[in-house]
Amino acid sequence: MGEALIAKNRFDLALAKFAGAEKYAPNWGRRHLKWGEALIYAGKPGEGKKQFVVASGLDLSSAASAELVRVHTPNG
Repeated sequence: MGEALIAKNRFDLALAKFAGAEKYAPNWGRRHLKWGEALIYAGKPGEGKKQFVVASGLDLSSAASAELVRVHTPNG
């Protein structure tokens, strides 16, 4: 749901979805990755980078790992 909201440029609602999922999936790497992305789009790059750091320490698929490198690399 959060990813769909990002696609619709509803970062405010996406942030709420990702935060609400914390109690259900605290160690889901992709959630932290997408949460970080939403935070950056919402104008909170410092908080977004913190979510990327959390995501980097969790299991991620190959595709999610590549995406993390892409979004976490300056000018990437």
